[in-house]
Amino acid sequence: MKTSKENSEYYNWGNNCKGWHLAKSENLSIIEELMPANTSEQRHYHNFSEQYFYVLKGTATFEIENKILEVNKGEGIHVHPQVVHQIKNEKSADLEFIVISQPTTKGDRINQPFENKELNLNGKKFKSVSSTNNGEVSSSTLFKYRQKRNIIWATYEGGEILFGTLSGRIEKDNLIFTYQHQNKNGDFKTGKCKSIIEIKDEVLILKEKWEWTCDDYSKGESTLKEIK
Repeated sequence: MKTSKENSEYYNWGNNCKGWHLAKSENLSIIEELMPANTSEQRHYHNFSEQYFYVLKGTATFEIENKILEVNKGEGIHVHPQVVHQIKNEKSADLEFIVISQPTTKGDRINQPFENKELNLNGKKFKSVSSTNNGEVSSSTLFKYRQKRNIIWATYEGGEILFGTLSGRIEKDNLIFTYQHQNKNGDFKTGKCKSIIEIKDEVLILKEKWEWTCDDYSKGESTLKEIK
């Protein structure tokens, strides 16, 4: 079905600002918005949603992590998860723009004043920097993480590992999950792991204590470091 402002869900926000939901689902939100002259929204961030703003008319003034940027008609700006931002219309004419959010920002918006941000592993990559000898992960193994609320999952491959998956959850600053993979010998391996999350120089470190749930059921330790 074709959509436009005329047949889309409408709402008011802020000081006489308006929005039209052109697309609205759990995984995608597209809104056309109108901000009259000299209006602004509250400073905020989203834990998991990333957004793209495209200006249709006027000039938007963005404050992004304390940097001021003007975005004019025909220009856009990408705002990543957990980045504090605010949009303002400081001009004398109306501002109209499209904002695309993936996934939807419903329940994912944190307004100022801010407390501690939630951990976000979604889209992050890790490599091993150390491991005990009974493990199969090496510096050639790449982990690609995804997250939805406190649920985490990942794929990993490289080195002795052809392909593997893990699935689990976040509990405070810990990851608890089970894993399985196939190695180059064609063996299928399974195990369980608890990771303590640390942050050093804005880089995530996973201190892992794991145990095979196959073969000799031995235990080991590994350290993974985020790849920027």
